[in-house]
Amino acid sequence: MKHANDLFAQAVNQLIEIGEKARKERETRERKAADRETIRVKRKENRAHVRLTEREKVQLTFNL
Repeated sequence: MKHANDLFAQAVNQLIEIGEKARKERETRERKAADRETIRVKRKENRAHVRLTEREKVQLTFNL
């Protein structure tokens, strides 16, 4: 029969492992969310730039 001290130590180790695994998963989710946000911002900036250049082209054709 296992002693209570051994069981408690094993339970604590398992809880620590579960907590570390959850922390790592949370961090990766946060990193992915940050990456998506930066991608979204860059895409939005590029689209705005493209729109500006198209407007400039239209203005140039009317100014000629």
